[in-house]
Amino acid sequence: MKIGIVTCDGNEKWTSCYETICDRCFKRSGDADIEFYHAWKGQLPTIENTKHLDAIISLGSAHMVSENSDWMVDLSNFFLALENSHIKLLALCFSHQLVNKAYGGKVEKGDCGFVFGSDQIKFRKSDRLPERFGRLVDKHRKEEKDLEWKLLQSHNEEVSSLGEGAVLVASSKRCKIEIVLVRENILSMQSHPDLTPKTHDGQDLPAIVRKGYVDPELEKGVKKEMNGLILPRVWTLYETFLEAEN
Repeated sequence: MKIGIVTCDGNEKWTSCYETICDRCFKRSGDADIEFYHAWKGQLPTIENTKHLDAIISLGSAHMVSENSDWMVDLSNFFLALENSHIKLLALCFSHQLVNKAYGGKVEKGDCGFVFGSDQIKFRKSDRLPERFGRLVDKHRKEEKDLEWKLLQSHNEEVSSLGEGAVLVASSKRCKIEIVLVRENILSMQSHPDLTPKTHDGQDLPAIVRKGYVDPELEKGVKKEMNGLILPRVWTLYETFLEAEN
């Protein structure tokens, strides 16, 4: 596969994210040709410079969609241009918010405030999903009694409503819109299969505590939440999505 990875932040944490993606997903399925587009620096993907790719993964950021920076507008326009393209897009966290906003959804601060730690993310029944994607989900549901994942969270804003044509795939208690099939070739996710507990604990949590988003007295409880994450199964499903024909 030929994969493009779009970075939306220059923080060292996000370097570990795409290293995690490469290690967990593509090394397991064989070598992939990987190219990087550093959107936050103005090195943006376009239809022309990505036409040779099979799939794109767009990552998270400490930036917020509400900033509406020029590079965010340009990246949103690229996401819109991917509709009906042969290229698959997997958009995570910040990119999940940006792509849903581009397709008519709303992004705002959630009712729970800053969401950090981990949550159980539960999939909807397959008969409420588009047929082809529902079959993909069912394939994984057969391997688990309930398709429910425990994954890491770190976000201040979230998608509060979907645009026309987007389909809700999964929800959690603290975030109703966790996973969205924005279009047949575009899948987005609020939580972080790209972050490991080591990164979340060692880099993310101290910064969040310093900013006052997490009470220091609750820090131990947050760390305990990071046990029992379901990362390999997540990437198996996403890998299947990225490799499937449109």
